[in-house]
Amino acid sequence: MTEQPARSAHRFRRRATPLAVWVVLAACGAATRPFSWQATAMVAVAALAGMVLAFRVRIERPPSTARLRRGTAVWSALLVAASAWEVYALLRQPALNRPSHEHPTLSTLLDPALEQWPLRFAGWLLWLAAGWWLVSG
Repeated sequence: MTEQPARSAHRFRRRATPLAVWVVLAACGAATRPFSWQATAMVAVAALAGMVLAFRVRIERPPSTARLRRGTAVWSALLVAASAWEVYALLRQPALNRPSHEHPTLSTLLDPALEQWPLRFAGWLLWLAAGWWLVSG
């Protein structure tokens, strides 16, 4: 009978720990100034953790069909185009830590909407949740 509460506590810790890390990382990221080296470091830490988790997860490949190949090709082309646009806009800025209104990146476009701390916190939570969904999913 004592095994059940121990198992329940272990299950709670397994779920609560990533949630606590998620909230703390979002709070720390929201506390940084946009385009600062601290914000860049927080993004790099989150991205590195996501990549480590992504390579540790074993994925089952669905059967290859023509529809799946077409969908993969379309989404890959969209991802490459969006990434190329971001890199182009980033390289056209006067400095990497100073946004340009002539060549805005996605971060520059979202910055006015995320100026207030609660909205920045919510933005970080959404960004981290999207990354977790991509990695685990």
